[in-house]
Amino acid sequence: MNIYVISLIVIFIIMLILHWQKKVFWSLIFADVFLFMTLIASLTFINQLNVENNFLSIAILFVFYILIPLLIIMGCIFLVRNTRIMYLKEGRSLVAKLSAAFGLNIFVIFGVLLFMLQIDLFSKNIYWAIIVESFLLIDVFFVSLFICYLIYSVINQMVPYKKNIDYIIVLGAGIRSEEVTPLLKSRLDKGLMYLKDNPKAKFVVSGGQGPDEPVSEAFAMAKYLRSQNIPDSQIIIEDKSTTTYENMKYSKIKIDNDWSDKTRKPNVLFTTNNYHVLRSTTYADMAKLKAHGAGAPTSYYFLPSALLREYAAILVQNKIKILLIMLLIISFVIIASWPF
Repeated sequence: MNIYVISLIVIFIIMLILHWQKKVFWSLIFADVFLFMTLIASLTFINQLNVENNFLSIAILFVFYILIPLLIIMGCIFLVRNTRIMYLKEGRSLVAKLSAAFGLNIFVIFGVLLFMLQIDLFSKNIYWAIIVESFLLIDVFFVSLFICYLIYSVINQMVPYKKNIDYIIVLGAGIRSEEVTPLLKSRLDKGLMYLKDNPKAKFVVSGGQGPDEPVSEAFAMAKYLRSQNIPDSQIIIEDKSTTTYENMKYSKIKIDNDWSDKTRKPNVLFTTNNYHVLRSTTYADMAKLKAHGAGAPTSYYFLPSALLREYAAILVQNKIKILLIMLLIISFVIIASWPF
């Protein structure tokens, strides 16, 4: 077993430990490193293949050099078209443009790569070469990190929560009347689904009143739960929060005040939409609330832009770390390129 394989195993173990400790950002970073090293190992292996009269080798080359790029191109086209669908269904907004921007960005990466293969920038202008390479590597870093975020989000929701649930936190979302919106209803229905197997669990409906909302989101959610025959004794109202972090922080206070069993800690589940689970998990960790997230389904056309928005929010949440990583990439390019 060579040092490269050992490094991959070590990185994978660190990634699992960080996931277990709910350190989402660093889990993603190590997953990105693991993905990059696996890609390099795969390219090295493929370049050593002997294709003469070897059907398996030809099939591997076809998948890697034709099928995968074709799927990437099709995915980019879908993302660009998805923005038009968002315009038709949700109206023009910055969020609606995110999927198109991401798809076009991948085309830009391929274009820059082809440009660099055709023109030897280092022999012409080393400064331009460093700028282009730095831009390319940083861009690839963000794209691959989003791929890791996407995989992480899917796997995180595939893991079933098998413990008996004591509290179900439902995270609020914007309302226009005393009735819940379809998006907020889906979060409540997800909680009701878990209630079937945990009939003694209590709901914590969490959400304050925004300046353009007639009542608090918690009030509207409690009203909906009562219409589903949930008694008031199983509904705890938290109507002060205005952010996801406050949802978790104030819900934890409500749960701590309500929980009477001193022999163990309560098992807590929170429900939100599937694209929002991972970032909500980071806020739960910040609020010292041990909780598992469950995602309600989201319309297919809204999901790409919503995931990209959540990903961007995680980057902003860790902007200092991201800036340091970008500086590290630029430093690496300068050291590797400069003719010392």
